[in-house]
Amino acid sequence: MSTDLEHLLAATVRERLDPSAIPPGDLDLVLASGRRIRRRRRGAAVAAGVALSATAVLGALLLTGPGDGASDGPEVAVDVALGPLDVSDGLRAYADPGQEVHLGGRVFPADALGALDTDAAATPAGIVAYVDGRPVLLDESGEVRELEPGAEATDFTPTAKADSTSPSAAYGARLGGEPTIVVRDLVTDQVLGRRTVPAGTVVDAYDDGLVVLRTEGGTSVWDVARDSVVELGGPRTRVADLRGGVLLYDGPRPDGPAAAGLRRLVPGAIDSQLTFDGEHVLSWASRLEPTDPAGRPVVLEEGPPGGGYAFFTIDTDGSVLLAEPGARGATVYDCLVPSGTCEELGPLSTTGGDPAFIGNDM
Repeated sequence: MSTDLEHLLAATVRERLDPSAIPPGDLDLVLASGRRIRRRRRGAAVAAGVALSATAVLGALLLTGPGDGASDGPEVAVDVALGPLDVSDGLRAYADPGQEVHLGGRVFPADALGALDTDAAATPAGIVAYVDGRPVLLDESGEVRELEPGAEATDFTPTAKADSTSPSAAYGARLGGEPTIVVRDLVTDQVLGRRTVPAGTVVDAYDDGLVVLRTEGGTSVWDVARDSVVELGGPRTRVADLRGGVLLYDGPRPDGPAAAGLRRLVPGAIDSQLTFDGEHVLSWASRLEPTDPAGRPVVLEEGPPGGGYAFFTIDTDGSVLLAEPGARGATVYDCLVPSGTCEELGPLSTTGGDPAFIGNDM
């Protein structure tokens, strides 16, 4: 999250809350309160689009099961009333694969929602996923709507990625017969950009108007506002994440022209993530190392600081979700950054396999 955004959130909190209720220097509380206010305001907006019955789509919304790969045939919808989700403290989406799904403070049987799919994206406005190759949004009201009503059924599902600075996402669709990457504000339903791309293009990251696109020939950065694409790196360079102008990469250091416009280039594992401000790396441990050599690590109250048998992701509000398996299943925590303080969300059965998070395999 940028310094400007932090200042905006702090100002919003001071405007809407009693300043005496916020202890001096409590950055976690300021940011979390600001996020909740912004989400309540977003919830009042009415997004345009084609609304679908959640009970008719959820069975196919998240397509892959544990170890299944792609679906072998049509999914059978299960008649479940989803209802509204509480996203004020992040989407908090996690699951025991094939058994139960936790979403927005509620619990559903896995046969109602399907398994969590790493091609999907958890966003502040809900979940962006693909049904038969068509992008859809499961929003916080519990409704599912098509994001591209004219999209064709296709196997072009180049992952979906959410922005950390706005309620927008980048996803793929086949429009007019052409593979296309779309960036859309999920609250106002405004299309921020569309770009035709080669078949097989993958969205590796999206943040603050920059979309990282990967093809067999290499990786490039699409500046959505300028509608320009600039080379970032060759085919052996892989981008793990992009946040706050900081690029996390695996393989050779990016040396294309786009690299010069970024704030920092940081080597790391391909399955690691950045905090929203780009200042720390989350990588299979409750100790988050700084991306700036002069920075200090963030150490979460829970989980193995040196790495171990635990599972992590960055939630839609910028906090860290942590699932730590034990003798009787896993315990899930929501941990604030930068303080590292953790709230226990509750137990999670692990009879279906390792704990899973939407859009992330960590």
